[in-house]
Amino acid sequence: MEPKKTKDLKEAFLRSRTIDAELNEERKKKQREVQLLTLGSAGSGKSTFSKQLRVLYGDGFPEAERVKLRPNVYSNVRVAIKRLVRAMEKLGIQFEKEESKDLSENLVSVENGQHCYELCADDKLSSEETVAIRALWQDKGVQDAWEQRHLYHLAESAKYFLDNIDQISTETYIPSVQDILYIRLPTTAIEEHEFSVNGLTYRVIDVAGQKSQRKKWIHFFEGVTAVLFFTALSGFNELMDDDDKVNCLHDSLDLFRDLAYNKWLEQTDFILFLNKHDLFVEKLKTTSIKSCFPHYDGPNTPEDCTDFIQGEFLKRKPVKKTVYPHITCATDTNLMKTIISDVHNIIVDINLRRVALL
Repeated sequence: MEPKKTKDLKEAFLRSRTIDAELNEERKKKQREVQLLTLGSAGSGKSTFSKQLRVLYGDGFPEAERVKLRPNVYSNVRVAIKRLVRAMEKLGIQFEKEESKDLSENLVSVENGQHCYELCADDKLSSEETVAIRALWQDKGVQDAWEQRHLYHLAESAKYFLDNIDQISTETYIPSVQDILYIRLPTTAIEEHEFSVNGLTYRVIDVAGQKSQRKKWIHFFEGVTAVLFFTALSGFNELMDDDDKVNCLHDSLDLFRDLAYNKWLEQTDFILFLNKHDLFVEKLKTTSIKSCFPHYDGPNTPEDCTDFIQGEFLKRKPVKKTVYPHITCATDTNLMKTIISDVHNIIVDINLRRVALL
């Protein structure tokens, strides 16, 4: 063979080996990358889960960032007390004390037929505002409205913030990490979070859960390793914020079924988070899940009710679809660390099964 042809063949062989090596490295890299899509109804705990990822595997929430989130805490407090007062009017509940009524009128004004807060210019809680909110929260009428929160929409974090009004209203207040976990900020845009666990790089995509946003979800189905589906167990006797004629848990069940049967997710495993279990247990002390599931005839214990609801979800999936259920409380960092470790093991198993099929 002529020297030039031999040289050309060697160069072609080397180029081929280089390309093969690059492709092999890219394949290994992709095997180490995991794309997770968090789905679920609004208020199910998806965003809290994303915050926990930052706490456990990211840079957390530095003090400077927590200071910037202080107005969001004030907003959550104001929205909570406003909705409680509005609910009293709707439900015909009277204030226990006459001065409470006067305080509520000072806090809430009417504009275009809707109640709104007269916010301070700097968004801080003034001393007068703090006194009023504290007194209202202690009023029996407001507490009665809280107990009947299943009849209207109120963030579960309302009690957490109103119970801590004295600390929140201080001049030196800086939200704690736990406060950040409880802040209610509906996801209205696409948020992505990246973290690493034991050699795997996770890319978690959090999308808005409101009904009006769900048609956009399909754009994120391609290339997903697994779907993390969140449902709030405590929503069994609550109505949706964006559709007050629909029960929250019924909506979640319907949404889960639609996603489980979606053709673009046919080969995608689901990890089901039965979230807000702590609030669910608390509610079961005074009410029954029969309000949501009239056909349920089992004991009203947390274990039995959780098992039943889990079964309701699993009945709404194709026979061959794999679903991994977990009972969670997204605001509990220690529990979520254990859950995320379990999720990691599941993802490793999913990847091994996919490699075996190649």
